[in-house]
Amino acid sequence: MNNPTRLIRIIVGILLLSTAGCGASQSTPVTQKVAGVSSRQTVEQFGGMREVMREGKTEARIRLIDAIATPHTFAVGALEGLSGEVTIVDGNVWVSRVGVDGELEVNGPEPADEDSATLLTLGHVSRWHRTTIETAASGNDLESLIEEFARTKGLDTSKPFPFRISGELVKIDLHVINGYCPIATDPSTEEKKPWRWANSETVNVDLTGFYAPNSVAVMTHHGTSIHVHAIVMVDDTRIMGHVDGVTVEPGMTLFVPSL
Repeated sequence: MNNPTRLIRIIVGILLLSTAGCGASQSTPVTQKVAGVSSRQTVEQFGGMREVMREGKTEARIRLIDAIATPHTFAVGALEGLSGEVTIVDGNVWVSRVGVDGELEVNGPEPADEDSATLLTLGHVSRWHRTTIETAASGNDLESLIEEFARTKGLDTSKPFPFRISGELVKIDLHVINGYCPIATDPSTEEKKPWRWANSETVNVDLTGFYAPNSVAVMTHHGTSIHVHAIVMVDDTRIMGHVDGVTVEPGMTLFVPSL
């Protein structure tokens, strides 16, 4: 071959094909970005409820220290191996696990280098709209309350978005996962049990969650359009876990993103 230019082009072409082949063989994290009407309504999903909870695909998908690389991160999810719960509030990372003695252990607000999530729904919000809740609400009524307030503030409520609720309430039930999902798995078949807690008196609660319509088996469990975690202070002790049921009360504050 006497044409050096043609030879160079052939070599470059071979290198490009080789590089493309290597890239195709690499695994990528299961990530879903759902765009709303603005960047403040962009939600990113790592893992999905069905594959993590029912199919046993509980590998690490994102390090928690990487999850907060962008400011004003809010997130809820589960640790690698379903070994605990994750709640991120404005970049503060809270992790809860069930200890060997069956007691709850909550660590934060700085993430441990080795901690990763197998399931994580996250968004970034620097400004919020707020309103005072006027009537008690739970279940579908609570979902409607969140959706209606968000819609009045210009959010596209057909897309997922984060929300927060804070204040005092009397009724909340939560769990901390401990190796399997207590909602998707028959507890009688598992040796380890989730840690559960329900209050019997008024407590101060910070709820962080995502309203995600039509996201069953990805962002939410069946029968609900929200995925919510709670941080509860009881006698200077912090409790954090996945909310199984809650009744918000008049006087609490509801927050949705400001576009």
